[in-house]
Amino acid sequence: MSILGRIKDLISANVNSMLDKAEDPEKMANEYLRQLTNELYEVRTSVAAAMADETKLEQHRIASTSEVAQWQSKAEASLRAGDEQLAKAALARKVQAQKLAEQYQAQETAQEEQVNAMQEALVQLETRIAEVKAKKELIIAKKNRAQTQEAIQRTAQRVGSITAMDKLDQLEERVDDELARADAMQKLQQGSLETRFEELEKKTEVDAELAELKRKMGIE
Repeated sequence: MSILGRIKDLISANVNSMLDKAEDPEKMANEYLRQLTNELYEVRTSVAAAMADETKLEQHRIASTSEVAQWQSKAEASLRAGDEQLAKAALARKVQAQKLAEQYQAQETAQEEQVNAMQEALVQLETRIAEVKAKKELIIAKKNRAQTQEAIQRTAQRVGSITAMDKLDQLEERVDDELARADAMQKLQQGSLETRFEELEKKTEVDAELAELKRKMGIE
């Protein structure tokens, strides 16, 4: 396949559809860019070579056209000198140069059309490369935004599972537990102290009863 045919096939591809259907759009864009870039170098090289060939054909055409004028001049000079045979020979060379000039003109025209077609293909190729690069950057931006959005949603879900009120309730419950334990310890301490005082009072009362009984019985 000619280089122009390959470029036509590459550029005719529906980029949006191709990337939308791709499992990994970024990877597909990179591969497509690689193909385009490879062709770009070859197209530029071919355009330069075609332009050089066009220049050579133009130079040959100009030289042949100049030769036509020279042989025309020589034929006229020969006739003025009365040498008709020499004039015919000059005219024969003129006809030969004229045909050659016409052939170079036809080749130059065809080459010019080829150069124009390749230059147009080059412009289309460069435009497509710029387009795909822009789409690739857009794909990357969307991918990064999607990842960021997913991270935000995951964070929101984690935070949402424990609301501010839940945190306050948990804090209040811990404070209530601490207060309950403190009250229990205080009551425990107070209970122990009261028990000791009660036991002391009972002992005092028993001792008083015993003393009263001994007094009544006359026991010292």
